[in-house]
Amino acid sequence: MDRFVIKNPSPSTASGSMNTSGKPKLKQATIESLKGVVVIDDVLRHKSRLQLATSSKEEKLNSLEQLGKKIPPRHVMMDTKIGKVINKLRKSEDADIRRAAKKVYVKWKTHFVDHIERPMIEVKCDLKTETTRTKARNLLCNALKVENGSELAQAIERETFHEHKRLISNAYKRTIRNLMFVLTNQADIRTKVLAGEITVTDFVKTNTKS
Repeated sequence: MDRFVIKNPSPSTASGSMNTSGKPKLKQATIESLKGVVVIDDVLRHKSRLQLATSSKEEKLNSLEQLGKKIPPRHVMMDTKIGKVINKLRKSEDADIRRAAKKVYVKWKTHFVDHIERPMIEVKCDLKTETTRTKARNLLCNALKVENGSELAQAIERETFHEHKRLISNAYKRTIRNLMFVLTNQADIRTKVLAGEITVTDFVKTNTKS
């Protein structure tokens, strides 16, 4: 997927700081780092983390923190149902998760109450990328010995895609093959992943190939 770069004045520029050529100093920022830019796959990745019973508390809190940095447009919330997931977590038995979910919920709700919704940039995958990823998810389902469409398999693939900077690179493909090999040939690891004794994040990071 193409990545875009924009240039914003650094804080020092605002106070009149110049470089040796007399021009304002600029810093680079990826377009995806902007508040108004929503990466659909990231929303779905965090949704998987929040819904999986096998996700750790730390993973869920991290996802809530990351989601709180963005404000998805209404149709993205409706399509992904991320708002319902956040709302449900406001009733979590864990106080920390409950507070974090409430913080995101209030921030999003306040935005839509106070602002007329403006068009936001969405970052999506092209058809070829989605086809490759769907195949990878199905292969992971086979390795996990679960039915196609498994939320766990999708979460593993999304985490892998994220680790490789949302690119279908050779490294991504090597990692998918390695994950499949481990799940297929190491029954103890597969059991721990299915039971949540090994989190999706840790499983992917441990077996990522470069």
